[in-house]
Amino acid sequence: MLVLACLAALTGVDLPLDPRDTVLALPAAPAAEETQAARLLQEWLCRASRVQAGFEIVGEDRARGKVIALGRTRWAPRDALARDGFAIRRQGAVVAIAGGSPAGTYCGAARFLDRFCGVRFYLPGELFASLPPDPRLKVPEIDLKEEPFVRNCMMTGVGTAPGEGEWLKRNAAARKEPFTHQHSMFDRFPPETFARKYPGLYPLRDGKRYVPASGSDQGWQPCLTEPALLDAAEESAAAYFAARPGMTHISFSIQDSNKFCQCPRCASTLEEYAKANPRGGRVGALSRLNAEFLNKAAERLEKKYPDKTIVYIAYSDVRLPPPFRLHRNILPVVVFTIADTIIDRVLEPPEGNMIDLWSRAASRLGHHDWGQGQGYLIPRFYPGLQARVLRAVKAKGLDFGYAHFEAYPNWGLDGPKLFITSRLWWNPDTDPEKLLDQFCADLFPRAREPMRAYWTALEKLWIEMDNQHERKLYRWGNQFLLGTEEQRRFAREARERLDQAAALASDGPEKSRIELFSKTYRLTELLFELANPPKADPAKADEVRRYAAEKIAPDPLTVFSGGSPDKAQSLVEQALKQVVK
Repeated sequence: MLVLACLAALTGVDLPLDPRDTVLALPAAPAAEETQAARLLQEWLCRASRVQAGFEIVGEDRARGKVIALGRTRWAPRDALARDGFAIRRQGAVVAIAGGSPAGTYCGAARFLDRFCGVRFYLPGELFASLPPDPRLKVPEIDLKEEPFVRNCMMTGVGTAPGEGEWLKRNAAARKEPFTHQHSMFDRFPPETFARKYPGLYPLRDGKRYVPASGSDQGWQPCLTEPALLDAAEESAAAYFAARPGMTHISFSIQDSNKFCQCPRCASTLEEYAKANPRGGRVGALSRLNAEFLNKAAERLEKKYPDKTIVYIAYSDVRLPPPFRLHRNILPVVVFTIADTIIDRVLEPPEGNMIDLWSRAASRLGHHDWGQGQGYLIPRFYPGLQARVLRAVKAKGLDFGYAHFEAYPNWGLDGPKLFITSRLWWNPDTDPEKLLDQFCADLFPRAREPMRAYWTALEKLWIEMDNQHERKLYRWGNQFLLGTEEQRRFAREARERLDQAAALASDGPEKSRIELFSKTYRLTELLFELANPPKADPAKADEVRRYAAEKIAPDPLTVFSGGSPDKAQSLVEQALKQVVK
């Protein structure tokens, strides 16, 4: 009774989390992600407390004293929550963390470490995990409920370097039902199922019916004016959901080509639509035709599957919004590069910004972003642009159903870019400037100011570079050009800030973190030096090769290599061939 009285007295004051008398409680039959959440807390609460053991994991029936309860225990908040949402509440000596699903409970556990324990996972690996300066952990009164703005998300190309898989999970950067938004027409209309019954759904090309032989064939599209296409779509969806009863999304996305049906019906329809909207031309006509098929398919499927979503990729020749509203059960995944927001005029084309245009046609939106490092050996750091785009989506009241980020990360060049992306996906009102302040305060306690200035210089450098040249994937010929004095100044400033930080840093983790960014940025500097004189020096190219072999290729956290030092070296070689030429 005395113990209970003491614990009750903790209400209204901070709760000390002592590893010896604080337990982690799980439900009687915990789900896998609830157990993972408990293990995550156990490991990192011990590290934060600077102890080797403690924070015992127990069943809720054995929990006594100070408790952190995970999942649907008897203490769990009963809020209605989205799948990945969570609530965290403290009542006296009990902190309860419960999600809309076990995955949400894991998200809540990771956020508890971040918000209340000073444990954050900025880059993969232990080196870039922060710990609080004071090991005496205390938890205030908590009444927190959060749900993600982006409902489904993933980052491709993350998972090959050590620690990347854990990083994705801890930062809620891979949260999705296992659907695809990618090119899926072969999967929806496999010839072995539909070619004999509905031959007309396959396109006419040069007067002949074209039936693809395999799923790898991207050189076709179904005939979008074929009346039987809707019957086939309905049958295909029924088979898909029967085999996957828990799925709520199905993709009807064009193949990755511009080879559309040439039948007279398609030709006349496209001509009519192009005349009705001359500005949109062929792309506008195809976008409209594709959206008409999807709307009709959604109307049919809604009768049997009212809560299912049709996903399609608004890409290539069907990239424009249609001149009418899409069905509420359709999620268009729009493809554009946030990094190129300025040069591509994503938010200010003459007819109105892209988000405005899509908000007129859809109530839901997805996004496919080429945010990757692969194909670039320069820093692409632009958190301000990322926040601007996501806030524009929120301001229009769009339901952000899916974000796909082709990451293939250059951790040593872009540093916290993916961390900031994950936070903005969760809440677009998050201030990226404050996240950078926190990043530098946590990881560079003595070199905080110059490292913060370094990331500012990199962001200004990218904005200046992208404002002048379109620097797309593998365009090595202009990727390293510094065409203005402003660009050259920001490139120099970045090096100056890194050198200042290295001089201030304490030995150990802080210095090692700076070294990763310094040695990787040095590769960019060498390519800048090679690309910008009037004539490239072949001897300088050999220096770049040696540097890449010694400093870059062996470290998977420098530039993206898919775990292969040879691939990292080959990327440098591709750049050199164009720059020296």
